[in-house]
Amino acid sequence: MRKQTLFSLIAILFPMAVIAQYSVQEKSGKKPDWTMSMEKNFIVGIGNGTAIEDAKENAMVNVKAQITTAVADFISSTSVSKTTEITADKLNSLYQSFSNVITTQSGKRDYLQGVSASNVVAFYWERLVDKSTKAQKYQYFVKYPFSQFDLDDLVQDFRMKDQQLTDEMNKVLGLLDTYGTIEELIQCQSQLTKLEQIFIDERKSKCQVGIEKCKALLASTYLADAGSELGKVRFSLKIGDKIVRCAKVPVINSQCAKIEDRRLGIDVCEIAYRFDECYDEPGNNVKVTYTIGNNRPEKMFFFDIAETKAELMISGNIRIQGGDVVGDKVSNAVVVIPIKSKFDSPCAVTNLKLEWKEGGIILDLPVTDTFSGKGQHDLRVTIPNELPISKISNAAKPFKQLNGSILYNSVKTGKSSAIRIYRLDYTTGW
Repeated sequence: MRKQTLFSLIAILFPMAVIAQYSVQEKSGKKPDWTMSMEKNFIVGIGNGTAIEDAKENAMVNVKAQITTAVADFISSTSVSKTTEITADKLNSLYQSFSNVITTQSGKRDYLQGVSASNVVAFYWERLVDKSTKAQKYQYFVKYPFSQFDLDDLVQDFRMKDQQLTDEMNKVLGLLDTYGTIEELIQCQSQLTKLEQIFIDERKSKCQVGIEKCKALLASTYLADAGSELGKVRFSLKIGDKIVRCAKVPVINSQCAKIEDRRLGIDVCEIAYRFDECYDEPGNNVKVTYTIGNNRPEKMFFFDIAETKAELMISGNIRIQGGDVVGDKVSNAVVVIPIKSKFDSPCAVTNLKLEWKEGGIILDLPVTDTFSGKGQHDLRVTIPNELPISKISNAAKPFKQLNGSILYNSVKTGKSSAIRIYRLDYTTGW
């Protein structure tokens, strides 16, 4: 308790040094000896104030300060063996650090909650007047019990709480490998920042490393597409390859789409939107922006309002050619129909029907062709039937016309459509 002794000695001698400046105008009684000397197992707290109650309160603050100093002195002196290259300056700094630690923790965890004015065993006060300025103040003395047992008890309490802080630090650092949400990382950073301000040993460096890791992880957050389609944006928040959840609501906007519903805060978030007011032009998108500290991860999810539309049309003359010709019969002939797709969306042709009404010929042919991409395509279908050349050939009679239909559907939506073949010209290769 060397520091406590020194502190108490200074506190006692200081009033004596300034006594010549003040005159005592009033006092609570005869000044007791304990106000002027040290007594084992007791602390003398001294407080000043313009009102007596203020002086009394400051005296108790002084008691707590001396107790805090005593605990800090004991902790620092018993920790020197764990510190390398101790100098006088470093020891003083170490002592001050421990004192600050205990003071801080006292405020947060109320270590000194048992230190109360009700435990004061004696008090004495004086009303003093400055001889030169005539200013008045009160000086209040309290005699407070504080033994080695009390010191040991507080030291043990401090060390127990200090271990709790270490356990809390290790728990938070461990969470940096198991986190699943943005909020957990933010909480980790906040807790480590508070602990870093308290610790004075290697734990301080561990906290600082953890804080930087938190910042780096939060700064690397990005949005990744998770299977968006027309009318629905699906995305995940990621850090590296890891999906993380975020309770914070992002900013969602679009220049034409109307947001209808949203499911957020889960591994795969989903935003439903209407696009009936959007024009068929490049650049249509839904933009999602999060604010995570100083990082603003955002992504524009582009969409094409025509991506599910499917429309085919016949774009040229139909040709029937090739095959195996035997006399007036042809089999395995190939019909080629120029087809134009209006949109990029894939279309599946499922059926081709051809009719020569004059000859009483009707062909119903299953088809399994799929066309992807906007533009020109050729539908090629082999006709396994044996056909009479004299009834279908345009070589002898070039004005024959063809009827029928082509059935197809959208691969994306399954919607079926048909192209009517009505009195169309065609050519034959025989």
